[in-house]
Parts: sequence; C-alpha cells; structure tokens
Amino acid sequence: MSITIRDLAASDEARWRELWKGYCEFYEKTLPGDVTDATWARLLDANEPDMFSMVALDGEGQVVGMVNCVLHPVTWGINPICYLEDLFVDPATRKLGAGGSMIEAVKKRARAEGWHRVYWKTKNHNDTARSLYDKVADGTDWITYEISL
Repeated sequence: MSITIRDLAASDEARWRELWKGYCEFYEKTLPGDVTDATWARLLDANEPDMFSMVALDGEGQVVGMVNCVLHPVTWGINPICYLEDLFVDPATRKLGAGGSMIEAVKKRARAEGWHRVYWKTKNHNDTARSLYDKVADGTDWITYEISL
C-alpha cells in the first residue's frame, strides 16, 4: 500500500477524533470531552508550535493513522526533544506501513529542525507496536515513574 504523510488539517477533525477514540480505548482511558477538544485545538494552533500532529493517508487519500507529538526543552542539550506521545493506526490497515511511515516522517522533521532526539513509550503488552518499534528505534533500560495528580 502506498502511504503518504502530511500535517494534520482542520478537515481531518472527524477522522482524527475516530482514531483518537480508538487510541484511548486501546489504552483503556476515558477522557473528558473538553480534554479531547483542547488537544484537537492545540494540535492545529499556530501559536502552539510545541505540539503538532501528522496523519497517514492510504493510496486512496483516506486517513488511516495519526501521530501527535510534543516538543520540549531538555537539560542535557540545547535543542528540543520530541516526545512522540500518541501513535495510532486504524486496526483494519495495520502492518501496511502507516506506523513506520509516520515515525519516519517525525524523524525526518527532527533532523530538518535540529531536534536533539525523538522518544516514545508504549505498554509492555503492545506486541504489535513493539514489533515495529524494535525495528526503527533502540529500546532503553530506563524505567518510567509518574505521579498522577
């Protein structure tokens, strides 16, 4: 399948929300509607340059995946790093190259804009995603801790 990656557009809203819902359901998270609304708005807001999203299109131009990213400063370098926070591909089109193409597009943008690095997390049990991630990036031995407030 031919996959094309482009920046998120306002016309993608309905499909992005479908993919976002699928992503949240996969991770068994229920978010209030205002959180989804705020996320959508920030991803399109030109005054919010540290958040962006791209979508994957199949050969017929249909959106089949989305990737949401957040840039932030880091104490161990001068240039920002990119947290690839959310990546989701429609289950009906998985393993056809959309996920890898989106990661490659983020990596290409990172190189072009001089970011320090790109990183992401996934659940241990997410074998489908990990089979891709193990091919395109190095796993680390860091353990994540968090405090939910």
